[in-house]
Amino acid sequence: MPSSSLAVLSRDWRYPVAETRSSLENPQTPLSYPAEWLLDIFNGGRTDSGIRVSELTAFQVSTFLSGVDLIAGKISSLPIQLYERVPALKGRRVAHRMAFDHESYDLIALEPNDEMSAQTLLKAFLCHCLAWGNGYEEIQRDAGNAPVALWPRNPGQTRPKRALQTFWVDPAPWRPFPVQIPMGRMYYETTDGMEEVGRSAVSRRVIPLEDMLHVPGLALDGRLGQSTVWLARQTLGLALATEKFGAKYFANFAKPGGVLEMPVGMMPGDPRYEKARASWAEAQGGENAHRVAVMPAGFKFTPMSNNAQESQTVEQRVFIRTEIASLLHLPVRLVGDTSKGSKASTEQENQELLDLALEPWLNAIRQEWKRKLFPNRGIGRTPRSRMFVDFDVSGFIRGDAQSREKFNASGSQWSYLCPNDIRAIEKLNPIEEEWAEEFRMPVNMTLVTTPVDPSQQNPGGEQPAAGKPFGGARAYLGLFRDALGRVLRREKRDLAAFRGCFGAVLYALRDQFVDEAASGLGLEAPAQGESNQFVEQYIGGLAKRGAGWTAEQAGAVATDELGRAIREIRACCWREAGEARARQGEAAATGGDE
Repeated sequence: MPSSSLAVLSRDWRYPVAETRSSLENPQTPLSYPAEWLLDIFNGGRTDSGIRVSELTAFQVSTFLSGVDLIAGKISSLPIQLYERVPALKGRRVAHRMAFDHESYDLIALEPNDEMSAQTLLKAFLCHCLAWGNGYEEIQRDAGNAPVALWPRNPGQTRPKRALQTFWVDPAPWRPFPVQIPMGRMYYETTDGMEEVGRSAVSRRVIPLEDMLHVPGLALDGRLGQSTVWLARQTLGLALATEKFGAKYFANFAKPGGVLEMPVGMMPGDPRYEKARASWAEAQGGENAHRVAVMPAGFKFTPMSNNAQESQTVEQRVFIRTEIASLLHLPVRLVGDTSKGSKASTEQENQELLDLALEPWLNAIRQEWKRKLFPNRGIGRTPRSRMFVDFDVSGFIRGDAQSREKFNASGSQWSYLCPNDIRAIEKLNPIEEEWAEEFRMPVNMTLVTTPVDPSQQNPGGEQPAAGKPFGGARAYLGLFRDALGRVLRREKRDLAAFRGCFGAVLYALRDQFVDEAASGLGLEAPAQGESNQFVEQYIGGLAKRGAGWTAEQAGAVATDELGRAIREIRACCWREAGEARARQGEAAATGGDE
């Protein structure tokens, strides 16, 4: 069989140089030993454990099978969405919308071909990536060069190559127009899908670079991924050898073997020797392993001391599980080791799984689909295609009910989620009302110099008194000057002094504004609670500011502090009344629904 060669371009790309490799799978196995390289191809590479490991035999290791199935199954189960970038906010930012009406939406998200679903194709594709180190999907196009189907290609029968000279690819049912492959350009050669009934020989066919979705794993040259199984064959071979040892051990009913000593003079070749050995095997083998043996005179059985415990089989299996989990970047708990995880950390481990094991493959698939299915056209890579593909991971990292409640409440409070956004997150139908598309802002975030506009609390009605100037400021000014004078005469201006002097006048202001807000918003009883705490905090602020006041400043300070107290305490009381009215409205709406 001729050797396999990979063409590599020299510095002068017009004169290619051929790089000859000795084996298709193992570069260190020379072709002068055909039995070895044939075994490398069909049975996998030899390991120090004596077990040959290939991509298919590696799936006999339960941890490797579980890990690959977990990653491939999780990624393939994520909803795939086709998006279109659209300008928003007067061109300052870019938004996107789901392109349900695009002609390629069903091809990507639902049915890539008439033989399988999108999840089936993507799971097979990821299995190829994780085990073989390369995932291939061929793009079938129509006469208008638009993609109409995606087909998986066997990574063992598909290879990237580089054209040593320019040639043309003839039209075919999966590509009804000729394609030119320029010299020096990469293309793919495959035998997958070319088997014909009645023919033993399999022909090869060429796939242009733009017609193949190729995601390599660990690629040292950026083009061909290295086989994960081949690189980790020693660990996988040890796992298979451990499995084989355990199976053989329990096949003998967990009973170690031994040495049967025969009488002197009974040598191999003697009919009595062969008869004695067959009789012992029949009496003690298989289902008779635990029967009591009765041996003639001169026979002696010596059991061997080796057993599973002395071989540390259990410890070895735990070590192998950890090694294979690290190979796939998985938390050990997810591949069967429940001793190193707890339900309390499940949410964090899901995030870790997404960040370390899933996101690298998700990003590679996003970029490859963007490059091949929605490429940028035109001179200078313009105009740019606005279409792109993404995976919806919100369901995978979905928090518990308490966490979602906090997130939704925070989004509504800080105006980055409207009611319909929250319902969409919770998979609920939207509310067909304009107010459900509006964003709310907390009234307690308004500036202290700008009182709350109560007209927003009473749409269509007469503006309450909070929007009008306070007419009682002159009456309180004398009380404020008296309180300030008493404070200035104190030797110790501490918090107790300010509370004793200013407490009565500030609480009087609070009571007047509480009644004003209750009347303006139509509350049955004045709301109190937050305003009490606010007055106490305001007195504390007065004590800090009053440390440097002097008698000469008394007139100006009294006027300024009275105006400040009116603004802040009045805003707090109206805010408190507005929240009380909102709670009453919610309670009434809930009672109406019930």
